[in-house]
Amino acid sequence: MSLFRGCLIWMLAALSGSAAEPLRVLATLPALHSWAAKVAGPDAVVDTLPSASVGPHDFQFRPSDLRRLARADVVVMNGLGVDGWMDKALRNNSAKPGLRVVTVADGLKGQWISEVPELSVGSADRENSKHDGGSDKHAEKHDHHDHAEHGPNPHLWLDPVFARHGVSNILDTLVALDPAHSDGYRSRAAAYLAELEGLDAEIRSTVARLRDRRIVTFHDAFPYFCRRYGLELVGVVEEVPSVEPSPRYLTELVAAIRKSKVRVVFSEPQFHPRLVRRLAEDLGIKVGELDVLETGTPSPGFYVEGQRRNLKALEAALR
Repeated sequence: MSLFRGCLIWMLAALSGSAAEPLRVLATLPALHSWAAKVAGPDAVVDTLPSASVGPHDFQFRPSDLRRLARADVVVMNGLGVDGWMDKALRNNSAKPGLRVVTVADGLKGQWISEVPELSVGSADRENSKHDGGSDKHAEKHDHHDHAEHGPNPHLWLDPVFARHGVSNILDTLVALDPAHSDGYRSRAAAYLAELEGLDAEIRSTVARLRDRRIVTFHDAFPYFCRRYGLELVGVVEEVPSVEPSPRYLTELVAAIRKSKVRVVFSEPQFHPRLVRRLAEDLGIKVGELDVLETGTPSPGFYVEGQRRNLKALEAALR
């Protein structure tokens, strides 16, 4: 009898240990990590692939990263090219069988933005520059742009309304894979969706009180945010990320800033602000900072806290 009881206890412990093994979720951006962690709570382990200091544009797989991918049950990715290295890894069968992929952009196709912002001054000259033997650097290196003329802008996560859509996509997958913890997932998702709804209302209310809504950003990351909240994106400093803008393009940008009477140009914490500061000094305007939320230490509060910092920066610059 004692032997039987001992075997029974061992079997129950083994079954309990197996049942207690949580889902492993791997996110490609710290903002997406934040969404997944808020839904997962203690019922799943959420990790992010690039380190805190490496953005999705610069990420390259190491053997340790491939091992983490091989252990994951769920991958949460943005799609639209910003984390295309994950698509490549999945095509190369680097993941384990049965892996579920949540693409937060799924279901939003009709709301994608495909155009890069056109400067309101100098458009004719820009058209001519396409045929002048390639004097513009941005024309020569256009293939490095994550969302070139033929693809949608990937920065959907900066729109809190789209964030709610992405959270719902994550919830559906976690519930389907782990129904035993579905009540917890649903409860936490409902609380976080309400928090994001409150964030949306807070941004709307704050922007509505601003006396100026014209901005220039470092690169083309904020069109969804601007469209959602009625900000006017006059232009961007780097038309192609990580490519120094040509003198011709900077001349057009300066003319557009003067014509629109822009009072602030925003840098990004991921990039050196030298070019932005020089531009602002030449024009006699202010420098602010907006975070694209592509890098940083992931945490459940990362997304909402980052959006509130951006909102404070906008309020300080445009009130």
